[in-house]
Amino acid sequence: MKQRSFALSLVGLLGGFFAMMVWALASPPGSAPDDDFHLPAIWCAKGFVEGVCDPEFEGDGFGKTPAPLSPSAICFAFDSTISAACQENLFDWSSTELAGSRTNENGRFPNGFYWSMHTFINDNPLQSAMTMRLANVLLALVIFSLSVLVATARIRFALVASWLTLIAPLGLFTIASTNPSAWTIIGLGTYWANLLTFMTTDDKRRQMYAGVLSVLSAVLALASRSESSVFVAITSFVIALVVFKISELKRLILPVLLALIGVYEFITTPSTLGISTGLQGGLPERSTGMLWFYNVSELTTLWSGAIGDWPLGWFDTPLPSITLFFSMLAFCGLLFLSFGHTNFRKLIGLLILVFALSYIPLRVLVLGRNLIGEGVQPRYLMPLLMVFLGLALFVPLGQKMIELKFIQYLVLFFTLAISHSFALHFTMRRYITGTDVVGYNLNKNAEWWWVAAPAPLTSWFIASIGFSVALFAGLRLMHKSSVN
Repeated sequence: MKQRSFALSLVGLLGGFFAMMVWALASPPGSAPDDDFHLPAIWCAKGFVEGVCDPEFEGDGFGKTPAPLSPSAICFAFDSTISAACQENLFDWSSTELAGSRTNENGRFPNGFYWSMHTFINDNPLQSAMTMRLANVLLALVIFSLSVLVATARIRFALVASWLTLIAPLGLFTIASTNPSAWTIIGLGTYWANLLTFMTTDDKRRQMYAGVLSVLSAVLALASRSESSVFVAITSFVIALVVFKISELKRLILPVLLALIGVYEFITTPSTLGISTGLQGGLPERSTGMLWFYNVSELTTLWSGAIGDWPLGWFDTPLPSITLFFSMLAFCGLLFLSFGHTNFRKLIGLLILVFALSYIPLRVLVLGRNLIGEGVQPRYLMPLLMVFLGLALFVPLGQKMIELKFIQYLVLFFTLAISHSFALHFTMRRYITGTDVVGYNLNKNAEWWWVAAPAPLTSWFIASIGFSVALFAGLRLMHKSSVN
């Protein structure tokens, strides 16, 4: 029986790998938000390197990187009718000519992500960028798999459910990209579970492994974006609050230490989310009262944006309503079930997370005089949303586990599989032909695609099947965890 479960898990991982690889192929380099900054920042992560990065003015946030990484190379941004084929008329991906770009010279972002991705650079920017995408896909699968393997049954159920429910479409698009938010999602999306395992298990070996994974996942998050420092600190506090015991005070050393590291980084690193200053682009004449009222009324779109309520990429890749509807159905269904399995401390922890998910973006928007849709993006909050759903689905010790019926698993399978499949199809369509072409057949009138990859429609089919296989394996694992 154990061999059969192991084989199913491997098949599920393989399915997830194929699905994520097609997401990596679904759009060209430059398609993730602010890639005109992040790609040059990767190339300039180690300062001056001949033929790779030539800082124009040391320390001012500008430098020269290969021409395909310059802002002008992202010719399809903001106009969904323009396919990725526009790049072919602008430059050669193998060009070694350097052009002006924005970089991370002034340390606006933590450099860990950029420095790590820099190691994959070769003479061809296109091959380099795609290697980085593959590296992030593999990293996500490895960290998630190890976290699932180490977790106890109760935590495993919550971890798998939170990833299956929230990972598509924004999570898959972001992880399979060169955007540092990929590490925030991977890191924080597993950190809460690893720390929870560390705090609750009686198995010393499991506790040791969980402690190592807690540090690793926290470091991934901290090395990506500065607001991760706040999220790591909040998550550490909430997990400790929910499960710590007076008789085991030594276990508090790890979450307290990681929380303090998060606080230190927040104090010493410029905020990429603008928690202290707000973000640019707002109108000074907007009143504080109006900003609070409007943004509170639209706040939930920042949460639902993670599962299909916002366009992907440069907010120019629209998603079909079926994606949001089915993803929201799964999310709300699991969340509603989880409320029947809670206690006072867990309730307080969830309320703290809801407060953080609400107050942090609202504060940033008001400070910058921005409205919802300006500056703050769903991908900034998605990692903390994964913590919220995961903790909600964690059943405290001593309470009966959440047990879903066969029909409930069936509904989860079809809703999430359909949601993912349509989201990927619309994403591929946007870059292959532009959204001015409508139709099922992605091969027809294709303007852009990869020469070495299977045909667009075949790739979409492979990813849809792969994700469905991963879903089946994950739901099966949830079932086994709930009855153990």
